[in-house]
Amino acid sequence: MTAAGGAAFRLHAQRRPRRYDIVIQGGEVLDPSRGFRQRADVAVLDGKIAAIEPNIPAERGIDIVQAKGLLVTPGLVDLHTHIHSGLRLGIDADTVAARSGVTTWVDAGTFAYSEADGFRRFIARPAQARIFGFVYLYPSNRDPSQDPVEYCRKVMKPTGETVKANSDIILGVKLQVGSNMNGPHSLDFLKIARELCDTYEVPLMAHISFAPPTTDEVMALMRPGDVVTHCFNTHTLGILDGNGRIKDSVLDARKRGVLFDVGHGSGSFNFEVARKALDQDFLPDTISTDVYEDNVDGPVFDMPTTLSKMMSLGMSLEDVLVRATANAAKVVNRLPGMGTLTVGGPADIALLELADGQVNLIDSQRNVVPVQKSLRSRLTICRGKRLVAPV
Repeated sequence: MTAAGGAAFRLHAQRRPRRYDIVIQGGEVLDPSRGFRQRADVAVLDGKIAAIEPNIPAERGIDIVQAKGLLVTPGLVDLHTHIHSGLRLGIDADTVAARSGVTTWVDAGTFAYSEADGFRRFIARPAQARIFGFVYLYPSNRDPSQDPVEYCRKVMKPTGETVKANSDIILGVKLQVGSNMNGPHSLDFLKIARELCDTYEVPLMAHISFAPPTTDEVMALMRPGDVVTHCFNTHTLGILDGNGRIKDSVLDARKRGVLFDVGHGSGSFNFEVARKALDQDFLPDTISTDVYEDNVDGPVFDMPTTLSKMMSLGMSLEDVLVRATANAAKVVNRLPGMGTLTVGGPADIALLELADGQVNLIDSQRNVVPVQKSLRSRLTICRGKRLVAPV
């Protein structure tokens, strides 16, 4: 090749468009955060969404994903999970993410402030999926010889300082509120958690289960941006009164900006409670699984199954997806574009199928609802790469 020929070749190579890392072809792109739903191809480059266009030629991609018949949605964001694998019933995040479309996990209080470094080093940092967490104020590994309330107040400062020092991955504080979890001390703990979160200006996630305290007492201590999880439980600390109506304190809390999360779990999601709430236009702000080792094989299974349960109660596909993507991403609030599909945003993508065929959906009390359509995950892409289960 002559010098002139070599120069021409180099010029041509410079002008030739760079190939995309992944091209997803033929799917129905659905981003409920911006009301976008149409057949389109999606290109991924360097961990970001590079293009969403009617037709992206296959030769433009290194890895071609055929998505005909599938929904291409933002990666699912599971706001309440226990993914601290090897510690207190946590699951392995990537194993479940690879089969469920979840690209972002939020561990809801599996670890105490003293374990935050281990959470970062051994759980969040090595994972393919994105991982965040709420630190638990009153963990099970506390010193049993100490007075519970004194202990809780003693760890308030180091817990708050840990949240602030690790604010890139720790979102706030989690507390289990209920007599079954913390005996007679739940209201005292909640008041301490309130003081902590006010002092350090971080959100609170409150698990609700059995009274005491009462729902009214809990709601009075919740602030805008706080999360009440397990909102559709059958327990005595719940959102419905004895007549099946939403309690006034719950409605007032929502008006103030308190968020209500499903948090399915082993015992905290009931079809009838959810149906009564939806009939009163009380939809959850976010949908999460509360998945952990004891329920990952049922009744929870995964996020698509949980979304299918909410759809069986009359919520639309768009309504459930926005609560498992953009709404949950706003609570995380650490990565611009999380929970959406936009050019330049993170390439966190779920390929889902709205599959035909009867499936029996089961709530925490083992009530069964048969459905003819249900969501299933077909591929998870996180940070611009196929997420694969560890071997």
